[in-house]
Amino acid sequence: MTSWSHGYYADSGYSYGHYTETMPLRLRWASLIQGHNAPASNFRYLDAGCGQGYNLILAAAMHPESEFVGIDFMPEHIAHARDLAKRCGLGNVSFHEADFVELNKDPRGLGHFDYVICHGIATWIAPQVRIALHQLVGKVLAPGGLFYNSYNTYPGWLNSVPFQHLILLEQRTLNGPQAIAAARATIDKLVTSAPAMLKGLPGLEGRVKHTESQDPAYLTQEYNNLFWAPLFVTAMMDEMESVKLDYLGTATVAEAYEGLLPPDARELVRAQRNPILKEQVRDYVVNQGFRRDLYVHGKRPLWPLEQNEQILNFRITANLAAARPTGEDPYKIKTGALELAGRPDYYNPLLERMGSSGEGTRVVDLIEDHNKPNAAAQVVETVSMLIHGGWAMPCQDYAPGSITQTMKALADAASAGAPYRYVPLPAAGCALPISDIDWMLIKLRLDGVPEADQNGKLTEYLRKLGRSLVKNGEPVTEEAEQIALLNSITKEFTEKRLGVFQAMGAL
Repeated sequence: MTSWSHGYYADSGYSYGHYTETMPLRLRWASLIQGHNAPASNFRYLDAGCGQGYNLILAAAMHPESEFVGIDFMPEHIAHARDLAKRCGLGNVSFHEADFVELNKDPRGLGHFDYVICHGIATWIAPQVRIALHQLVGKVLAPGGLFYNSYNTYPGWLNSVPFQHLILLEQRTLNGPQAIAAARATIDKLVTSAPAMLKGLPGLEGRVKHTESQDPAYLTQEYNNLFWAPLFVTAMMDEMESVKLDYLGTATVAEAYEGLLPPDARELVRAQRNPILKEQVRDYVVNQGFRRDLYVHGKRPLWPLEQNEQILNFRITANLAAARPTGEDPYKIKTGALELAGRPDYYNPLLERMGSSGEGTRVVDLIEDHNKPNAAAQVVETVSMLIHGGWAMPCQDYAPGSITQTMKALADAASAGAPYRYVPLPAAGCALPISDIDWMLIKLRLDGVPEADQNGKLTEYLRKLGRSLVKNGEPVTEEAEQIALLNSITKEFTEKRLGVFQAMGAL
């Protein structure tokens, strides 16, 4: 094990993910509904622990007037991020290889930031590194700045501790993926041979089973770190207080509302007068396993009437790429172990009033009866639930064609085999999941390939990658069936996703 890694698993790179809650526009909405005024433009944004940089590059492409900085201690990550940013033609993002412990000694060269993001860092690194990271955040976050901090927490991760400990033991003689597989095999045998442990940890079997379908790159970074250790929220709050950061609320916007809790649990949470104890009890109620906390380096003044005006003038649009419940089925809003059943007779008309254009609809225009008590508050809460569920998206101004070079670079790379699976939507300030074949279809459009030639080109891309068309898990070899499947794929892309990408400014 290399000393520079501080016990972090550095034998392979992290995945190329997108984390919607870290996007500036989403952070602004989450801040507003919880009483803080985060900047909408011309801000400085730091991603501390940026991984491969894909998430930060998407944010930078959608906010060309702002400055983005990524820091990571793995040279592999920084090399990839710099190369991709160059291909995308982005001059407003930079990446730096740095160690939090060393950087914390003198961070003056970084300057100050309006946003600092630490996604999935704190509970995977050594305690001394985590302390240095939080001290660094306290030094570089500007007064009034917003800190997003996501991490594993108890009680949700209690049942997985034995599994992760087995992985570390296996890792003494095996590599990362092999250690996970060996630990999984042991747990599988314990399911039948040691029912007492499973009785005491009822969620363990399901958690281990779920790892079979998860991204191997994610799994090794999740479980194989020597200092993997979830924290209770109160321990994190204490650390934040020591660097002059105050708890604002959550970036998981559905969790900003106590109405999500069952009635009895809601009263229990409300009865806690100490805000720290209140937050801990809430985590017990939902069996919280992953938190997305927001802290502020001093609240920006936002008086009640100003907050109300900014929220009501915020623009929201429906996401037509997200499947909606059918008939009388409810909108299922999930968080932790809880699930809220949203009424379709209220949610559906609200989504229809939003429309689906990149311009969006102001929240105030979504309110049908302004004279009804709490009408505005109910709409704002429901909008937050729809945003959380992916059926709605905040909107912002953008310049048409502003991400053409970025889209071309991403489409070219994905068509060549890069594992990029998110497409940026400038109007929404976030990204949506996308398949590699969809990226290939986007590349064909950007390259101006005639429609009559697209099926042949798509087949050529797949062949060069050593892949074939698959239907129901079986390769498609007959030419007529291949043509029919290609036509079906193209039709589905055109009818279900292309219009959304165009309306949201991606194309």
